[in-house]
Amino acid sequence: MKKPFNLKKGVTNFVIPITITIAVLYIFFRDISISDIKVNFLKIPLTYLSAFILLSLAGTVLRAFKYHILLSKKLSYQDIFLITLVRNFSVDLLPARTASLVFYSWLTKKKGIALEEGASSFVVSVFYDGLALSFMLGGLIFFLETSVSRWAIYTGMGLIFSISIVMIFFADGMICFILKQNIVKLNRFSKLERILKNINEYLIHHSKNSERLYIFSLSLLIRLIKYIFIYILFAGVVKTGGGLDTFATFSFMLAVTELSALIPIQGLGGFGTWELAFLLTFKLFFPGLNLSDDIIKAAGFVIHITTQVWEYFIGLLAFLYLSMSIKKLHANIDNADEKNE
Repeated sequence: MKKPFNLKKGVTNFVIPITITIAVLYIFFRDISISDIKVNFLKIPLTYLSAFILLSLAGTVLRAFKYHILLSKKLSYQDIFLITLVRNFSVDLLPARTASLVFYSWLTKKKGIALEEGASSFVVSVFYDGLALSFMLGGLIFFLETSVSRWAIYTGMGLIFSISIVMIFFADGMICFILKQNIVKLNRFSKLERILKNINEYLIHHSKNSERLYIFSLSLLIRLIKYIFIYILFAGVVKTGGGLDTFATFSFMLAVTELSALIPIQGLGGFGTWELAFLLTFKLFFPGLNLSDDIIKAAGFVIHITTQVWEYFIGLLAFLYLSMSIKKLHANIDNADEKNE
């Protein structure tokens, strides 16, 4: 039976994001044209684009290896690498990475991983990313040139660090406490209780400090690689040079820009809202570079479009391959069942 169209959901997921995208793009394109973006894209040397692609792939290889460990190597590395490519292109489809969580969990489930285990590995990975980001920015803050209060920066970094530490080291204890004390009367909701028990078992299984240190090291390297390959695109457009102080400032700017993904309603694929956050944080963190708003707008679009086109291209290819392999697997299982009958 076909489900009736949910008007409220349709407005939230499509109409409002489309409206926001059109409104923000209209504001941006009053001062900058498509040809300006094209000109700025063509400024990027081929060597820069090659470095961007290679580093992007290197980051994906390491992220897939991280998921491989978080899933206890229950999936082949090839499968988890392809799933990671799908995860990469779906990050901006919905706010707060919900689309990538859905794609990742669904694909790992289709490959035989329990839904709770797949979702837990994804969420745990996100908190390792947060912890890695706080450490990376902590090391770069000594080179940061900004007019923003250092205490405001320390507070933001401390918040990310604290939440990540709590979720990585104490989430299993908190869930165990809830289960033992039956705080929310879980016996009335057997399905929720089962889900929490499965998540708790997963967290306990991955609570070895040696594994935590290894996953954190991978997360830190992945985060550093990501910020470097995005900075390469930025430097290719604005020709800022390669100083550590500039990279440090750009990294803080990018970290703040990425928080726009937490906005409940945003432009389709993050377009519009990401660029707006990029421009605002640039004005906040880059007062000394004397770059015009037009150049920053163009750089924002070039970075976003380039990364999105690349990730969509290889991500959709990976998704098509995985879909066909899953269908083939199910067909083989059905044929085997028919022969056994």
